Amino acid sequence: MSEGHQVECGERMTIEKVESLYSQLESALLEHGKIELIADRVQQCDTASLQLIVNLLKASKQQGHSVIWIKPSQAIINVAELLGLIEPLELTQHIVR
Repeated sequence: MSEGHQVECGERMTIEKVESLYSQLESALLEHGKIELIADRVQQCDTASLQLIVNLLKASKQQGHSVIWIKPSQAIINVAELLGLIEPLELTQHIVR
């Protein structure tokens, strides 16, 4: 049973989806102490969406909240590695070598 508020990332985490994702995340952060990013279906992501998540992680820590990834897709991990964002995105535990 999940304790956190789940945010479904969908298949695309790209710049054209950032505004919608931002609205969902902002609401979740205001209303819930724990947010779970459901990211197993993401096939495409870009810098804009990952930058948004980095900022969400920072804001949640400042407010004493938590954000966790639920099965981030390989697409997210690949882009995060390319951009050097594995640690800021807290994806280290999800990397399979």
